[in-house]
Amino acid sequence: MLYYILRLWVSWYARFFYAKTYFTGMDKIPDDKAVILACNHPTAFTEPAYIGGSTLKARNFMLRGDMFSGGKLTAAFLKSIKCIPIYRAQDGMANLKKNEATLNYCYKLLADRENIFILSEGESKLEKRLRTIQKGTARLAFGAYEKYDAKDIVIVPIGINYMDASRFRSNIYADFGPPIPLSDYFEAHEKNPRRAVKLLTDKLKVELRKRVIHVENPEDDELADKLLSIMENNRMNQPFPLISTKPSRLFEFIEMIEYFNKLDGTQKEELANRVDAYYSKLAELGIHDVGVTQTRYYGFATFFALVVGFIPFLIGAITNYLPTQLPKIYANKNIKQPKFYASVQVGMGAVLYNIYFWVLFAVAAIWGNMWHLLFVCLLPLFGNFSALWWDYAKKWNDARKVSQLEEATISELHQLRKGMDIKSMAFLQKEEA
Repeated sequence: MLYYILRLWVSWYARFFYAKTYFTGMDKIPDDKAVILACNHPTAFTEPAYIGGSTLKARNFMLRGDMFSGGKLTAAFLKSIKCIPIYRAQDGMANLKKNEATLNYCYKLLADRENIFILSEGESKLEKRLRTIQKGTARLAFGAYEKYDAKDIVIVPIGINYMDASRFRSNIYADFGPPIPLSDYFEAHEKNPRRAVKLLTDKLKVELRKRVIHVENPEDDELADKLLSIMENNRMNQPFPLISTKPSRLFEFIEMIEYFNKLDGTQKEELANRVDAYYSKLAELGIHDVGVTQTRYYGFATFFALVVGFIPFLIGAITNYLPTQLPKIYANKNIKQPKFYASVQVGMGAVLYNIYFWVLFAVAAIWGNMWHLLFVCLLPLFGNFSALWWDYAKKWNDARKVSQLEEATISELHQLRKGMDIKSMAFLQKEEA
């Protein structure tokens, strides 16, 4: 029961923290087979929380064993929300021995056609690239096959991409790939189990690589982030639904970064100079890129909506301030590693908001009336609305500032933007070769 209650609040808080999520391919998860959902791992634990909050098909989450080391109460809580500990060498030999019981439990789950969520890179790191895929995912599947003769198992690769995981109201793009049947590797397993594990791991890597924005060289990360931000601003994001299952622009981003990876050092240096010139111009004018590309935000319809929505925004901002700001204050003060920042905010926020909501609900039920209860029930909606209103207010203001510039300045900005066309630079490289 606790799992389903907390799932609701984690899902809501994650949708509050991130502006929009594009989850494509969720319909590829079969209902009649045991499924291992294999995901990349950019943040500490936002992936299982967010994906688990978006689909009930993601359950039984394998997490780092050290997260269960906070005492019996912590371990009991994590287990109650369908989390399963898996220990690493750095957790000590005594803990490593516990993995046998964990794996046997997982094998039984798969034999019973249950689903398991696993972070296939093992360690988390906040970066836009796919790292080494560990063999644990394949071993888990073959372990169930060997112990229980569980043959109807598939692995569904999930590539999750954050535009800026630590930034409030940024976007998430994820894609669920086609199921990889374990049965495709039975013949290889009969001949050589180790080779079968490697073949399945390699296949998983290929499928994840297709779905993950992968910047080849770490030294290019900052430049790639700016290019992705510019590309994302080329189109207006529709606010609803908060989680979209329609085709997203993820594969456009991936294609652009693949072009970027192919540029030589001279071309990247030239591109970096152009990007720096553009961002310097934006800073000089006190504007943002979204205002340059989306001047339509500065229109009567947006302004009218902001005016009409101001009172609901104010209600949502005030009534939701405490449970949404405390996690931010805590994270800003105590979280030093970026990969933990969003995870702590989402996790802590979901728990605090759950407590906050039910305390207010109890107060309204005991001392209030039906209108007070209705108001409390609407608080999460007011909270989401206030975040959405603020998003549009900032975009309207950015577009307003750009609209007030001289036409020559606006034209210069668009020319600077046009000079950052990655595909044309990659094309020139091919021509020279």
